[in-house]
Amino acid sequence: YDPKVSAEQVYQDLDYLGTRTPGENRRLVTVADDPYEAAARAHAIAVLTEWDEFRTYDWARIKDNMMKPAFLFDGRKLLAANRLADLGFAYYAIGE
Repeated sequence: YDPKVSAEQVYQDLDYLGTRTPGENRRLVTVADDPYEAAARAHAIAVLTEWDEFRTYDWARIKDNMMKPAFLFDGRKLLAANRLADLGFAYYAIGE
């Protein structure tokens, strides 16, 4: 899920890498239109962009619908680490 990048662009970028065939990319990578849908039944989330909307998500709802343990990797140190840890996430700030 990326609120600013279309599914087609995601697939084009993956195809450009040449590590898998376009068919494999489409079979192995699912692009979701909704952040809650993207996180449902996942063990981990990696926030890799600085979009402000990530700060406004209902993180309790997201965690409730994830597999446990629920990991959250914050690649931009964008989110409230203490709050997410209090919700029960295994929270890791990564990157700069």
